[in-house]
Amino acid sequence: MKLAIAALALGALLGLILGVPLGRRVERVAWHADSTIARARVTGWLIRDLTGGLLTVALVVAVAAFVVWALLRHHD
Repeated sequence: MKLAIAALALGALLGLILGVPLGRRVERVAWHADSTIARARVTGWLIRDLTGGLLTVALVVAVAAFVVWALLRHHD
């Protein structure tokens, strides 16, 4: 995030000093970098949430299987 803000500031300064097209290019690159970082962050959150959900499901299935096994074993 700090890198994107710094690049936007640099792009604005270069746009004022050297002309608008170069500044806009730097700003566009900074915007793409910021959106890529945000997308990676969201993907990381999604992977973390899915992993947590899958681990919870696995734990519930394991406990249920143990309970069924224990109940069936007790009747024999």
